[in-house]
Amino acid sequence: MEIEKEIGKLLHAYQPACVLMTANKLRVFDALKSPTAADDVAQELSLSLKGTERLLNGLTALGIVVKEKGKFHLPAEWQKYLTQDGDHSMQQWIRLSADLLPVWLELPRFIQSGTMVKSIMDVLGNQPEEMRAFIDAMHDKGLKATWMLARELPIGDARKMLDVGGGPGTYALEWAKLHDNLKATVFDIPPVIAVAKDYIKRYGLEDRVDTRAGDFNKDDFGDGYDLILLANVIHMYDRAVGKNLIRKTFKSLEPGGRIVVHGFCTDEEQTAPQEDALFNLTMGMLTEGGKAHPVKEKIQWLEEEGFSEIRHFRVDAIPTGVITAVKVRN
Repeated sequence: MEIEKEIGKLLHAYQPACVLMTANKLRVFDALKSPTAADDVAQELSLSLKGTERLLNGLTALGIVVKEKGKFHLPAEWQKYLTQDGDHSMQQWIRLSADLLPVWLELPRFIQSGTMVKSIMDVLGNQPEEMRAFIDAMHDKGLKATWMLARELPIGDARKMLDVGGGPGTYALEWAKLHDNLKATVFDIPPVIAVAKDYIKRYGLEDRVDTRAGDFNKDDFGDGYDLILLANVIHMYDRAVGKNLIRKTFKSLEPGGRIVVHGFCTDEEQTAPQEDALFNLTMGMLTEGGKAHPVKEKIQWLEEEGFSEIRHFRVDAIPTGVITAVKVRN
């Protein structure tokens, strides 16, 4: 009977996610900053009362919303993450997760054919506003990781940093904000760099964080760096590309410089952590060769290139995996 219960949980696991995604899409959370009746929410958002009431009751059952005397309220601690102006708003990240649902429904086709279902660029969107929404989602998601890595690594020892495939520059900006001596460059394709420049201005760090437009798979990284970050990059590509990025990083680092690889990575059996093992399916459906490459394999790449002081650890963020190493001094 316990197995039967576990199967039941798995079969219904999509339902809470759909409730959260729907409430996010319809802007329900922004209407619940103060106690509000279901009919008022429905009227404000042009929704049906029947559907709105059931959705709000479902959110209450999930422990997200509080219902008192017939009115619904999103607690302050949840408002930080679920409202548009929340300090740690995850609205864009939830939207991105919702966009992946149709892809996951094509899982049988991927398993049968072994070929990707849809290009990740098609999922992320080819229009400027869609690309901006994705980059904003990456920034929101990445904040926690930047703080956790900063506590684990000697970021303050660095003077010149390169953020490869840095998107909005979240890591570079947060670390520069923490350490006045750090100067950083965000390296990404031109459309993304345009967004990164907005973030740099928002942080007020134009004097210490700049950008470098290009294709990190083809273009030179430059040199003179004592810290190079590869965050959410290597798992997008196959083994050959991953090894080449490690090689280019080694070449661009000063002796004694540090590489930080943050991304999805499984154990040797490729069955844990659960999130990383499932991420392999996502990458299979969205990319030609993306994979949560096993930790041991990534460490081998670093060793073959000449890195030392290799360390692997996990943080309570998305993704969890971190590998860091140092270029041997001459």
